[in-house]
Amino acid sequence: MVLRSVLWALSLLLAACADAPADTPSPTPDLRPASLERAPRIQGVTLDARRTPPRTWLPGLAELGATHAAVIPFAFQRHAGDPALRTNYDADWYTEGQAGIRALAQQADSLGMHLVIKPQVWLRGSWSAEIDFATEAAWAAWEARYRDYALYYARLSAAIGAPLFVIGTELALAVRTREAFWRSLIAEIRTVYDGELTYAANWYDDAEHVPFWDALDYVGVQAYFPISEADDPGIDTLRAGWKPHKEILRALHTRTGKPVLFTEIGYRDVSFAAARPWEWPERRALAAETDEALQARLYTAFFEEVWPEPWFAGAILWKWYPPSGRSHAGDFTPQGKQAEAVIREAFRSGGAEARESGSTPD
Repeated sequence: MVLRSVLWALSLLLAACADAPADTPSPTPDLRPASLERAPRIQGVTLDARRTPPRTWLPGLAELGATHAAVIPFAFQRHAGDPALRTNYDADWYTEGQAGIRALAQQADSLGMHLVIKPQVWLRGSWSAEIDFATEAAWAAWEARYRDYALYYARLSAAIGAPLFVIGTELALAVRTREAFWRSLIAEIRTVYDGELTYAANWYDDAEHVPFWDALDYVGVQAYFPISEADDPGIDTLRAGWKPHKEILRALHTRTGKPVLFTEIGYRDVSFAAARPWEWPERRALAAETDEALQARLYTAFFEEVWPEPWFAGAILWKWYPPSGRSHAGDFTPQGKQAEAVIREAFRSGGAEARESGSTPD
């Protein structure tokens, strides 16, 4: 665990110091840190609803202080070497189907909130970062399918007035080896969608290798950084655990000239959440070793240590369900747990600061 973090830190610091390749446009350094500091943060949550949620769902998030809500329409792939990408634009899952996305966007707009569409490829028993093909023909087939998928949701983002679109999620190998495809796709998306763009890079061995940050508006990071391996770490330990990651993110911002947006961040309410925040819960172990207090401290440390940074653009928290009688103990959601109060205080004070400065959240 520690070795992985150290290796990642060293690789990103070396990348930050390296010269850009001759055939890659040089990014323009951001020379306006004051304006970044004044910009309202994106205060987002990821939505997950299988069926039509109650009309009170989004008003509850507006009361929480959320300015953005993200939905994830999945595409499906049998395995990492299968170029047959399957999509379902009319999925029954409410937050994935076109009808549900349009309805949520309309309600969000009435509340002064914004919807963000964040496409993601789902592989059974594997991970999207490992997608790779043995032949150029297979890559071309997958890229043609992915292009249609991304452009569909870019057009839908334009139709609902979404201010931000995520062009892809955790596609590390495809991103680092197929730069020409991604630059072409980004250029085409710009012709149908005039909002801001980012890519959701995994925190480990992805963000530092993205060759086209200069073509996007944000450096997007899935921020499941290991913070502490201590037993029951206190707030000071958790804040200290963020410092090396902050230096790396600041270096990435400096190199790219782009603000950093956490396209995902979340913590389970379990005893090992600080050490292994990326660990997905097994259903049979959801309620094991629950620790709401640690989850709340992890959010407190994030808001105190990272949120105020001038290079930081905000975060989309993972994740939020419609009200139900089902227990979410051991899950990532902070709703109904001690962490919810931490988030409400941070989000609502952020909104107040934006209003006092004469700005309104994007």
